[in-house]
Amino acid sequence: MKAGKKARIELTIEGFCPIRQTVRLLGKQWTMLIIKELYYAHWSRLSFMELSKTLKNASSKVLSERLKEMAKEGLVKRREVTDITPPRVYYYLTPKGKDACMILERFKDYGIRWGQKGTVDCSKVDCELCPRNKEPPEAA
Repeated sequence: MKAGKKARIELTIEGFCPIRQTVRLLGKQWTMLIIKELYYAHWSRLSFMELSKTLKNASSKVLSERLKEMAKEGLVKRREVTDITPPRVYYYLTPKGKDACMILERFKDYGIRWGQKGTVDCSKVDCELCPRNKEPPEAA
């Protein structure tokens, strides 16, 4: 091998590829939209019912499965609040889930540049979907 050249590592499907790992964690349907909803939620938390109202096209079954998978992967934390009636379950982003929000920003930039005609530049409006100057949510 010539001096200064890096050795090429052969990756297999089972091997580590950062892009494959990111897609494995975040690429399932609804995952990024769940992260978006939790990130922009007023109290940085949402109940299952609140999530299902904002993600109207997601069936309850799929939403429930996705939240369980995301909790298992450490993207969200599930917290039961039993001192209220009726008891509620809230979902919060973990630090690992919050890190995915920078990917959301890149998705937004891509959509602004390459999205369908009429795509809104979120930096120029303050809408309920993507508030400008959003402070990062406090750790739960």
